[in-house]
Amino acid sequence: MNKKRLFDFEIILPILFGGLSVAGIGIVFLLGSLYNPFESTLRLETNTPYEFIYLGTEPGISTVTAEATSTSTPIATNDFPRPVTDEPQQTDVVLPTRQPTLAATVTPTIPSVLSKVDDTYFQLLYDGDWVSQSNVTDTYQNTLHISFTVGNFVTFTFVGQQVIVSYQSGPSLGRISISLDGKVTEVDQSGPTTQLANWQSAILSRGTHTIVIAHLSGGSVNLDSITIPDVATPTPTSTITLTPTP
Repeated sequence: MNKKRLFDFEIILPILFGGLSVAGIGIVFLLGSLYNPFESTLRLETNTPYEFIYLGTEPGISTVTAEATSTSTPIATNDFPRPVTDEPQQTDVVLPTRQPTLAATVTPTIPSVLSKVDDTYFQLLYDGDWVSQSNVTDTYQNTLHISFTVGNFVTFTFVGQQVIVSYQSGPSLGRISISLDGKVTEVDQSGPTTQLANWQSAILSRGTHTIVIAHLSGGSVNLDSITIPDVATPTPTSTITLTPTP
């Protein structure tokens, strides 16, 4: 009689081999869970409202699905953020500036009429027997009006701030009276030699003025021209003030 074996090795060996295989697979998964190459990346918060989820489809192939959630963006482990140092960084400092504001104080200019009229000017109103002479050398436009009669006069109205009366001075000439806005001044036209001479008024107020030139005494008097000068006005002045810029 044959003795029966306690264990059938033909059955036990495959079972042991299968158990070892299952244990090896478990160990592989355990090691894989402990070392995940995808977890070796850092995640930095970004403003991108999407999270990328890796979905496995086939071995060695992966797809990326965007999910609308606030996530971090993975960066490579070798791209760590630079550490903060204590080195001072240059920044632009904005300081309040003071810009000049021009505040001009200008002296007003008084307009005046600049003109010079010859003795033949039509607005010179002669009264009496005045004589007009031409081709007189060294006179304005080579003309003169001469009076041989005491009491003759000439009237002129102008706009300005000053008046200049020009005449020819010389021996044996008489005297004239000049009435400017009612104020009378006497002028002697006589002189050692024949030459042009001027009588000049003081500065007048702005407006219209009337001058009357009359033959006061002597054998003869004359008139060459009347000038209304452009009275010089002070140069406009200005001041500069600095106003801080807000």
